[in-house]
Amino acid sequence: MKKFKVSWDYVCHDKKPNSCEAAAISNRISETTRDLNENNMESFVKNVGNKGCTLCPATFKRNFKTTRSKEFFEQMQLLVLDFDGGISFEKAHNKAKNYNLPVLFAYETFSSTEENERFRLVFLNDTSITDKRVAKIAKNALLTIFPEADKHDCDIAKMYYGGKKLKYFNQDNPSIDINSLLMNMTYYLKENRGNTHYKKHVKKFAEDNKIKLNKKGLLDISQTNYPTELSGTSDEGKNSPSAIIFSTANGEDLPCSSNSPKTALTYYRIALDSDNSNGSSVVERNLRLHNIYRSNIIKNITDSCQLFNEFVNGKRRLHHDELFGISTNIIRVESGALLFETAISKYENFYDKTKCNRWKFYLKYNKDQDYKPRACNTFCPYKDKCNHGTNILSTTTSKRGTMEKIANFPEVFYDIADVEKDLDRAINKAYHSSDDLWHIIKAQTAAGKTNTFFKLMENNPDSRILIAAPTNILKNQIYEDADKRGLNVIKTPSLEELRGEIPSDIQRRIDYLYKTGRHRAVHSYINDTLKKEDIPCLREYLDEREKMKTFNGNVITTHRYLMTMDEKRLREYDAVIIDEDILLKSIISNQGTITVSELKKLLKSTTDRRLSDKVKELLKNIKTKKLIKLHGFEWDDDDKKEDDDGKSTPIDLPSFCLTKHFYFRKASEEKNLKEDTISFIKPVEFKKIKYIMVSATVDEKICRNYFGENNVNFYECKRAKYTGVLNQYPQKSMSRSCIDNNSGIIQKIIKRFNIERVITHKKYGYNPLHYGNTDGSNLYEGKDILVIGTPYHAEFLYKLFAFTIGQDFDENAKMKSDCATRNGYKFSFTTYCDEGLRDIHFWMLESELEQAVGRARLLRRDCTVHLFSNFPLRQAVMGEFDFEGEA
Repeated sequence: MKKFKVSWDYVCHDKKPNSCEAAAISNRISETTRDLNENNMESFVKNVGNKGCTLCPATFKRNFKTTRSKEFFEQMQLLVLDFDGGISFEKAHNKAKNYNLPVLFAYETFSSTEENERFRLVFLNDTSITDKRVAKIAKNALLTIFPEADKHDCDIAKMYYGGKKLKYFNQDNPSIDINSLLMNMTYYLKENRGNTHYKKHVKKFAEDNKIKLNKKGLLDISQTNYPTELSGTSDEGKNSPSAIIFSTANGEDLPCSSNSPKTALTYYRIALDSDNSNGSSVVERNLRLHNIYRSNIIKNITDSCQLFNEFVNGKRRLHHDELFGISTNIIRVESGALLFETAISKYENFYDKTKCNRWKFYLKYNKDQDYKPRACNTFCPYKDKCNHGTNILSTTTSKRGTMEKIANFPEVFYDIADVEKDLDRAINKAYHSSDDLWHIIKAQTAAGKTNTFFKLMENNPDSRILIAAPTNILKNQIYEDADKRGLNVIKTPSLEELRGEIPSDIQRRIDYLYKTGRHRAVHSYINDTLKKEDIPCLREYLDEREKMKTFNGNVITTHRYLMTMDEKRLREYDAVIIDEDILLKSIISNQGTITVSELKKLLKSTTDRRLSDKVKELLKNIKTKKLIKLHGFEWDDDDKKEDDDGKSTPIDLPSFCLTKHFYFRKASEEKNLKEDTISFIKPVEFKKIKYIMVSATVDEKICRNYFGENNVNFYECKRAKYTGVLNQYPQKSMSRSCIDNNSGIIQKIIKRFNIERVITHKKYGYNPLHYGNTDGSNLYEGKDILVIGTPYHAEFLYKLFAFTIGQDFDENAKMKSDCATRNGYKFSFTTYCDEGLRDIHFWMLESELEQAVGRARLLRRDCTVHLFSNFPLRQAVMGEFDFEGEA
């Protein structure tokens, strides 16, 4: 229960005030406002009911002298009915219950006697009514249902004297709402005026209260959780042709998130005829409810929604709010209303037969009113346990291009200082551990991991630390930053960085040796070459390598270089730190391929029995399989396949021979594949030492699958809320095929936002950054950028990696549109049904998106990233983009 306001007089009375006392009360009460909540409600009720304190449900606007009159009406939330005989309290109370209008409290007036009961019923509306026209409508609706009440009691500024005895008080503080009140009034008229004539009385009520009717002849009132659906409306009590009243959903707080309010708001829209001088009015709504959900989803609802399961299977009696909430959802499903009626009739031990007709009316009434599905947070007792969406339907089904926020998703944010300390603690704890495990630390982009690495070096000056970055660019950046801080550091040299300086014929030979897996032969070749001719860049390269052998400080290198280092060299360091996810950046990307025709040529040319047997087995298996597992062995004779001119097809025989898992790809099934090809991920042997990997995109389950369940110590650091803003537009998938089929779509987005900084798929040429080439770049730091696209990889890669790490799945599995959940959202997405394949797919895809978005450094910089993808990221504010509008 949220607090609300009433006007009241603190002076107690034991009899009806005389005219002088009444005048004094009237003067005092308009200036005496009381805030009520669950803590002080009981004392207020007893003061009014037992001690004769006067109340006025309305409060009034402050001016030079606050006046109790409808002209200065501010708001009201209590609704009072005055009964001066003609009906007993018991009958009136039962009638209120019968029409689902729970009474908050009731009291006897001073003039009540045993022979002639006089009393007042007080109802609590679920929201503050800020429009005096709506306040009048609510009061008149109650008077319609209770014709026994004082018909002249229609002044919304009226004050009510207190009583001599409190007859009833519901300490649960139940409330009514405008929509339910008008619906039950309509049902009352149907019951008491007949099926054929009641709409005449509805029309008369509409005319008297200046409410429009819809095409079904019902009062034009609607309810929704989405204010954007309420066109032509106004709020805050403005005298416009229509009014919105908003309420908190049963006063319940929702989990706080980056893009949702703290409380669930329900909005009411009443279409009113205007009595203003401007003569404007609200255009009648075109009712267009359709059963947009097929009946086959009922099974999904029964399986997914505990409350609905309990209802249709008769496991317990549901109270009215639960039934009403279910009914507003189920009417949008084919045969849903019939199913609801059947369940109500079937379980006679729970539901009174006399109310079956009422539920039939409710179902038809809400359908005719185009009533929106009620939000789970407003009625479901399991809302804090279930990972639900907005309503039952959105929880169990998803529409393409929409993001359904999952309730109860844990999204807790900390100050950036706490995040930095947490990361520092995690890295130091891993550094000081004495085990040989993989210490994997997940930390937000821009959380300060590089700075933490440097602090580790500064605090341990006698230690040697090796840091491996995914690229030479990032390696150089880390080295330069460390050097500026005066750290004792060196970086490993790279032949790749000398490309362009090395003579082309020598470069071709070096490339050939690497592609054929003969890494050890590269440096022998360079030494032999330098004996014949002087190439300064290569001589300098070797000098730097020699310098490293005697250097006793910290070293910055790359993932690839790290993976070639032997255990003896690695154990020279007190810590081996891997910057970014080595699985995604340097292992999966290091693929080997060999066409079937090349494989056959290799079979004819090789004299090695083990190699010959492996090739034969592979050629045999591809006739019936795509996923092929063979024995691996070490290729230990570099000279057997020596080719001095380096012009033959380069095959990495050492990797091929070691590999156990292969994937056969048919050219007929892949658009850009010219020949039938066999792909594999080149094996990597990580030494039995302690590794510390820090990344924003690592996935715990995948790391455990690859490195071993018991070899991983995983820690996820605290998260901070972005300083900047991530806006996401999920209406289109923005895959490559989607962009290709929507000509000019990227240019339209650029023009609409007037932002030229774009990260998208490489094929569209928006350099310098693109998917797959964003790691560590500070090029767009603090700048507004566009990230456009959903970066799918080739399907074979997901399966090949899953196969390599030992997952079981159907090798013929295809991606298809399915309901998925990720990062606190439920959405429709083209992915695998298999859980393991889906995990890999989402991990790779999300990593690319997070890296791209991270280039703006939203965590610390006040800028905006506009993301166009139908895959949700954390802290994204979901919005809509008009793709059809003018650029």
